[in-house]
Amino acid sequence: MAERVRWLTVWARLGLFVLAFAVATALVISPLATFLSDWADANPILARLYADIAGAIAVVSATWVMTRFVNKRAFLTIGFAAKGVIRDLSVGLALGAAWLGISVAVMMAAGWASLLSPSGLSGTSIAIAAVSVLFNVATQQLLVCGYILQTLRSKAGLPLAIFLSAMLFSALHAAAFQGAWLPPLNVFAAGLVFCLAYAVTGNLWLPIAIHFAWNLLLGPVFGLTISGMGGLGLGWKAFEIAGPELFTGGAFGIEGGLIVTLTTAGLAMVLLLIRVRQDVP
Repeated sequence: MAERVRWLTVWARLGLFVLAFAVATALVISPLATFLSDWADANPILARLYADIAGAIAVVSATWVMTRFVNKRAFLTIGFAAKGVIRDLSVGLALGAAWLGISVAVMMAAGWASLLSPSGLSGTSIAIAAVSVLFNVATQQLLVCGYILQTLRSKAGLPLAIFLSAMLFSALHAAAFQGAWLPPLNVFAAGLVFCLAYAVTGNLWLPIAIHFAWNLLLGPVFGLTISGMGGLGLGWKAFEIAGPELFTGGAFGIEGGLIVTLTTAGLAMVLLLIRVRQDVP
């Protein structure tokens, strides 16, 4: 009976968190919905920036409400401790860049990616896109590796919590899969990477930095498709991808290809080994 009550408590808290997130999202998006629709056509970069900032405000608000009033703990304990922040951010940026760099390098070695000379590069556009990407990935990591993973962990243990949170990360991108089988597997594997990065440090700085480096370089800097969507491209391309869809991802982008499956699995294994060697409960 006590076991059932504990599980009901977990699901009740997760349900309240989802409700709080939905309400907060509605409050920051709904009042400007009509305006944003027109703005998206006239200035898509700034419209995307607002949407990403709004998403971050919503998830931070929902998390604060739950930690403050339900769990009775400080918001920063969700994964924003100051200790080690510079180290985690630096390592995360390096890992994210290496993860993408190795993926593209393998495609170039196979003759499936070629370097272009992009025209129309804009430092201002890249800077705005970088801020947008930062808010976007922070929202995703706080949503997946924050309150949900930590609440599940309190009852189910870390391995199952990581698995379920990675499933959620994949589900968040489901609209872009269009029936393909490899993209959801790769996005799930990326979710494992981010959750393991959180597990290694106990903070969100490392997964945020890894995700930020990957998305910023892939979209705004390289001009390639991110998770089936080209919205973060800024009108130029640094690489031309042309090769077998199984390996290069086809219309979904390189995140839907077997090359990224292998590099993601490699990074996940490295993080898993580090976590196992830590021997931390």
